[in-house]
Amino acid sequence: MNTKDSVSSIDHFAPAAGLLRWAEAQPGRRYENQAVIYHSGEDAGQFYCLIDGKVQIYMTSPEGIEKTITVYQNHALFGEAAFFDGSPRTTSARALVASRVVVIDRESILTCFREQPDLALSMICSLSRNVRMLSTQINEISFLPAEQRLARFLVEESGCGVRQVSYTHEEIGSMIGSSRVTVSRILRTFAEQRLIRTSYRKIEVLQPEQLSSLLH
Repeated sequence: MNTKDSVSSIDHFAPAAGLLRWAEAQPGRRYENQAVIYHSGEDAGQFYCLIDGKVQIYMTSPEGIEKTITVYQNHALFGEAAFFDGSPRTTSARALVASRVVVIDRESILTCFREQPDLALSMICSLSRNVRMLSTQINEISFLPAEQRLARFLVEESGCGVRQVSYTHEEIGSMIGSSRVTVSRILRTFAEQRLIRTSYRKIEVLQPEQLSSLLH
C-alpha cells in the first residue's frame, strides 16, 4: 500500500475569465472518484480546466510513496506547466470526487489566444503566481511549525467569504506536510479556543482574524 505525504500546497487561482467561459461551454469529461486523469512521464499534449469537483496533483517515488503537491477545486487550471514547456509530466493527477474536466489542446488554446491576445498574459501571470506560491509553501514547510501551517491553510481556504473548508484530516495533512494525528490534535485545540467548529469532513472557520494572528 502506498503511503502519502506532501511537499507543499499552493493557492488555486481561477483561470482567465475568457478561457473559463469557453471551457464551461464544452461538454468535458466525467472522472469518477479515484480515476487517474494523467500519469507522470506522459507527454503533455493538453492541459485541463476543472469545472466542478476536486483533483489531486501528486508525485510518486520509485518505492511507491505518494506526495501530494496540491488539491484543486472548481474552476482551476492544471497540467499546464508541462503543456507549455513541452516536457513530459513530472506529476500525476486523479479525481478525489466525481469531477467534470475540460481537456484543452494546442489548437483550442491558440484559437483563444488569437481571439483574446490578453489571455496569454493572464496565463503567464497565473503560472508565475503558482511558482512563487510553491516557493513560499516550501519555505513554510521547512521552517514554520505545524500549528502555523494549519492556521494559514484554514485562512486561505476559507477566504472570499466562504467560511467552510471541506477536507478530511488526512487530506489536510498531505497538503501542509503534517501527519493526520498532528492535524487532528491542532484542530481540537482550535475548536476548544472557539476559532473553528468541526463536523464530518467540514471545518467552519469562526475567527479568521485570530487564526491570522497566529502567523505573526
